[in-house]
Amino acid sequence: MNYEEWCIGHARVASKAHKKIIMDDKMSFFNQLSTLVASGTPLLQALQICAAQSQSLKLRTVLEDMASRIASGSSLHAAAAEYPRVFEFAWVEVIRTGELTGKMAHVLKELSRQVQEQRDGQRKIKKAMTYPIILLSVATLAITAMLWFVVPTFSKMFKDMGAELPAITQFVVNLSEGVLTNGPYVLGGGIAAFVAFKKYMRTEDGRRYVGGALMVLPTIGDLVVMLMMYKFAANISLLLSSGVPMLQTLGTLRGIFGNDPIYRDALGRVEARVAAGQPLASSLEETGLFTSMIINMVRIGEESGQLSAVMEQIAPYYKDRCETLIAKVSKMLEPVIILGMGTAVAVMMLSIYMPMFEMSGNIK
Repeated sequence: MNYEEWCIGHARVASKAHKKIIMDDKMSFFNQLSTLVASGTPLLQALQICAAQSQSLKLRTVLEDMASRIASGSSLHAAAAEYPRVFEFAWVEVIRTGELTGKMAHVLKELSRQVQEQRDGQRKIKKAMTYPIILLSVATLAITAMLWFVVPTFSKMFKDMGAELPAITQFVVNLSEGVLTNGPYVLGGGIAAFVAFKKYMRTEDGRRYVGGALMVLPTIGDLVVMLMMYKFAANISLLLSSGVPMLQTLGTLRGIFGNDPIYRDALGRVEARVAAGQPLASSLEETGLFTSMIINMVRIGEESGQLSAVMEQIAPYYKDRCETLIAKVSKMLEPVIILGMGTAVAVMMLSIYMPMFEMSGNIK
């Protein structure tokens, strides 16, 4: 094999495939599909091309199955609805609207933009929370290591010397003995509690009561409300601009907020009031769950007949607010974690050195 053949054989023509489906894979799929459909490529062929180019092995399988369903006469939105863990409820509804209105290329382009914004938002959240999580993990490991390895060594030495331990030293020694004796049980109990909490959060009551409690907490509650406002503004803009009627849009929004029972039920009441002829802005205001800015902007949009455009303008504002609050929470956690770790280490070091200073002072 000569040099040129070796280069051709190892050229980075295709990226390395992976098993999971990440947000980048979905964004790439919608980008490719919108480009292909806009260029006049038949939908079936476009899906097959997207499947062949997907770096996600799982998404590739999903797209191949969707192509088979479409070849058998299914619609794109019906095929996508078979995979609710891959394609969100709002996405399926928007695709369905694009098929009904014949604006598939426009709808897919808007959907691709929203998926990209969602991806960027998730990246910023992960970036903001990475450092506090690392700090907390290091602090937990450091304190556990000291209680598990360091304190027992000095505790044995103090016991052999028959030294009378100060209260702070005795507390740390008892804590260390508790970690050594009950550590595996505490760890197992913590894991069990985490699993039980996750299962509880999958229930209607869990999402309702925990979600409601989070909404009233300082800063955290502000973040939850801002996220709900961004979710509402971004999706109602996308649905209305795609040609979905108002009542159908509100019904779709209830599905989008399916995992947020408080807002889902509120949107159900809003839908009933709008169906009875009441304006959307006053219907939202009566729920008590929407900010004054959203209500006023909806009122302006209704009066001007540009509700979709107004919501498209307000969505980035709430996105920026969410990112600002997340950064604020991250900055608040950092000094708290550092102070907590420093205090814990200082207490343990003090508990070790105090008996040593006392014993050295008794030596004549």
